[in-house]
Amino acid sequence: MAFGPAVTTVAVSALTGRGAIAMWGYPLWLFLGLWIVLSARTAIEPTRLRRVAGVWAGVFALFAIVFTASYSVLPAIDHRYRAVFYPGDRLGDELARRFRAATGRPLTYVIGTMWDGGNVAHYAREQPRVLIDGDWRRAPWIDLGDLRSKGAVVVWTGSDPTVMPLALRRVAGDAQVQRVLIVGWAILRPQPAFAGR
Repeated sequence: MAFGPAVTTVAVSALTGRGAIAMWGYPLWLFLGLWIVLSARTAIEPTRLRRVAGVWAGVFALFAIVFTASYSVLPAIDHRYRAVFYPGDRLGDELARRFRAATGRPLTYVIGTMWDGGNVAHYAREQPRVLIDGDWRRAPWIDLGDLRSKGAVVVWTGSDPTVMPLALRRVAGDAQVQRVLIVGWAILRPQPAFAGR
């Protein structure tokens, strides 16, 4: 039980080729302390207590070193996005500000992936609703007529920031791509309302 979750995660990762997610790591060792107590069949003597304290200090130091390396050294080597470094707060504020400047209206809708659109929606002062992946079936509570009448910001990453991805063009084809700001983005200007989807 102490090593089962960790072994299972490593085995599934090796079999599928999918990397493990760092946040999954902490619960994998919840039963390690119980295993140590059950495995120690003799009384804890001062010598054994010093050894346990030394091992604990070593493991604690190792975690501190790995944590520091993952936030300071690895970003210089591995340039993938890391959630903790994603500038969602600045991105949300800036896109909402630019939308207000361009349209004179508050930002009500964002069209984008759950990650990109979700960051903008979470951090923008107006807290707009997200049309996930530009697919109204993923957000059926959004009225496309209302979205068109109020306008939206379209945001994307992972592709050419000067060309709106096809999936987003289906719902916001007439959006005007803007000058690149870390991510590709466009403004779907408010238009006269029309009924239906």
